[in-house]
Parts: sequence; structure tokens; C-alpha cells
Amino acid sequence: MEIRVLGCFGGELPGFRHCCLKIDERLLLDAGAITPVLNLSEQKKIQYILVTHTHLDHIKDIPFLAANLIKEKSFRRPVHIVSTAPVIGLIKTHLFNDALWPDFSVLPTAEWPILKFVEIQAEVDVPIGNYLIRAIPVNHPVPAVGYFIKQGNTAIIYTGDTGPSDQIWEVANQRPELRALLIETSFPNKLSEVAQKSGHLTPRLLKEELLKLNRNDLTILLAHMKPQYLPVLRKEIKKIRYPRISLLRQGARYYF
Repeated sequence: MEIRVLGCFGGELPGFRHCCLKIDERLLLDAGAITPVLNLSEQKKIQYILVTHTHLDHIKDIPFLAANLIKEKSFRRPVHIVSTAPVIGLIKTHLFNDALWPDFSVLPTAEWPILKFVEIQAEVDVPIGNYLIRAIPVNHPVPAVGYFIKQGNTAIIYTGDTGPSDQIWEVANQRPELRALLIETSFPNKLSEVAQKSGHLTPRLLKEELLKLNRNDLTILLAHMKPQYLPVLRKEIKKIRYPRISLLRQGARYYF
């Protein structure tokens, strides 16, 4: 399994892009940095986008991807936008509503749409292409899930945005094939109150969350860092004692 980090930050400044991870060639986790990074040929290969929640930084490039693909006469299959029913409902109601953006689930025609919305049930293993996925409810102000993604004998978990939670750790402890946990750490410790009110983690909160993990064989990769706090976040994360923990690197590729 190859993970290409198109974006991994919780804010957008020059050189810092919102969260978007490409799994192999055809699967995306969130959609904060698709069209500024992938060329048109790469965009046309995308078949699935797993959406964690509807905050704009995680869905903003789906409309632009759809607009790019509608001009491609050779494009004859939809991009599947996958999430739980509450998340899909919010996307359809508030984004692809013909007011904020055209409804690409019926464009260019209802028979050959650019987008297809796929609702899945949380806490159930679901086959998606060559993968087995599981949506895991997380702690955030809007309906939100993380994802367990398995391919062959290898699996990862991507939390999306979350505050302190339990279900992510329950899945992590139960899945021996799990190799990596990609978890958010948005704010420095001094902003703990803001983090908890907005459903995010700090290094101190992450350290407490890691006590729920009954194993030390995982690679822990941190995402959704606020760019303006990176220097202090790096210092605070160094104090967390776990064998393999580091910040995701934008533009990097990881293999599991």
C-alpha cells in the first residue's frame, strides 16, 4: 500500500496544503488538496474519495475535480464519494445543491454522472474496489468518521479530525494486520481548551489517547497540524514516548 501525502495540514498558507492522502492510484482520503497537486491524468484515475466529514478543508476540491472531469470526453465512470449517510446528506444538501455548486451526480447526464454518492454504514466492514474499509465514528462537532483501510494483509487507520475518542483505539487494538495510525494533532498544548471545544487534539491529549493503545508496533503519523504552530508542535511531540511517531511530510510517500 502506497500513501502519497498531497496535503496534511490543518490550515492553508503558502507551501502548506489541507489534508488529502492518495492511496495507490485510485483512492483518496479526504479532498483538501486534489486539483493543485495531481495532473489531469492522475485526476482521471481517481475512483473513490473517502470523506471523513464535511468541514470545508476536507471536501473543498471535490467540486473542482468534478469540473475538470466533465470536460473529458473519454471519462465514462463516476468518482464515488463514500461516507456515512449523515456526511453524504450534508454534502448533497449544502455543496452540490445547484446553488453553491452544480449537482454533478446528474451531470453531464443522470446516466453518466461525474460523481456518485455512496452511503456506507459505520462500524461495518465494506468492500470498496480492492480494499476493505470500515468507517469508525470519531469525536468532532459535525458527523465525522475515521477509516480503517485494509489491502491484502496490510491495513492503516486514518482518523480525520477528532478529539479524544475510544472507538478508534478499540479497532486499533483488535486488528493485528494494522501497520500505521494516521491521527490528527492540530493545536499546541497551550490551546488545549480551543482544541477540545472544536474536536481536535494537542500533543498532551494525544499522549493520553495513546495510553488506550495496547501495542507498540505501529507507525504513528500525525496530521492536521496548524502551520503557524509547527515549531512548538514539533517540540511538544518529541516528548511523547512511542517507538515510531512523527509528523506526516507533505509530498512524501509511505509504504506499508
